[in-house]
Amino acid sequence: MQVRIGDLAALLGGELLGDAEHAVSRIGPLDGAAPDTISFLSNPRYQAQLAASRAGCVIVAPAMREAAAARGAAIVCADPYLAFARLTQWWAAQRRGIVPGGVHASAVVEPGAVVHASAVIGAFAYVGSGARVGAGVVLGTHVHVGEGATVGEHTVLKARAVLSEGCRIGARGIVHSGAVIGADGFGFAPSAGRWEKIEQLGAVAIGDDVEIGANTCIDRGALDDTVIEDGVKLDNLIQ
Repeated sequence: MQVRIGDLAALLGGELLGDAEHAVSRIGPLDGAAPDTISFLSNPRYQAQLAASRAGCVIVAPAMREAAAARGAAIVCADPYLAFARLTQWWAAQRRGIVPGGVHASAVVEPGAVVHASAVIGAFAYVGSGARVGAGVVLGTHVHVGEGATVGEHTVLKARAVLSEGCRIGARGIVHSGAVIGADGFGFAPSAGRWEKIEQLGAVAIGDDVEIGANTCIDRGALDDTVIEDGVKLDNLIQ
């Protein structure tokens, strides 16, 4: 994929310095970059790398405008790191393309589940009875969505992620591989040298725009739901 830096400047809302027709085909660090690379510089500590870099274009802050212009093409943005983040999102979307909706032949969707026609259900995935899978959802291979669970619009559950029965995740979420949402919390009552299990009667309720790291476990509540607010990023054990 090759992209004109003039188009990238317009996408990011930055000021372009240099030839708008110059094309780049990858995003990379300043160190070791080639003319087909767009890079960024947000930390002034690394300004020494700017002059030496062969990157075809560099995203910089206004304070580094002159130094960047002396080196070559640049896109000047108020927050280069934020611009870099948005550029990676756009780049990934272009490479990913449009995934047609549909249910893989090996997936299991139980009677009573509601799956939007635009959702993608991968190989060996499971959707339990009464579950609701919204528009644009992607369930990767071996994903488990339990009975009565809800997956909001455009949320992605990657391979082997688990959303247990009765649990909910909102729109535009990302759940990475191996994460388990809605396992039992650790609750026992002692009785004459034995332990009686305390059933975990709550669920997990996750808001919109939440990202959950690989192999994270979010336990259901004993009585009330475990609640994860909108926009949270998690990468550890939550009980």
